[in-house]
Amino acid sequence: MSEVKTEPVAAQLVDSILDGPAGSIKFYDAEGNSPSGFHFQCPCGCGDIGAVKVAGPGAWTFWNGSRDKPTVRESVALATNGKPHWHGYLTVGIWRSC
Repeated sequence: MSEVKTEPVAAQLVDSILDGPAGSIKFYDAEGNSPSGFHFQCPCGCGDIGAVKVAGPGAWTFWNGSRDKPTVRESVALATNGKPHWHGYLTVGIWRSC
């Protein structure tokens, strides 16, 4: 399976990541950090869910602190059944494929 390429997609904040549109995000708290990270719907629209950790050990090296228009440095990859599926960047609230 090769990685899916998509048009840019807005990262919309949602109450339930399971019901959100492609590229939607929901922040979560854990390990005493608020927020610790966010779950996201795959920007391709397949419905797969990934996660990005923004605080604590193993967190992305940079998060701009914005919940409305988040930017993380380092690319974000999502695998399905252990195989690469989607790979791209989240910059100023927009998901873009590599």
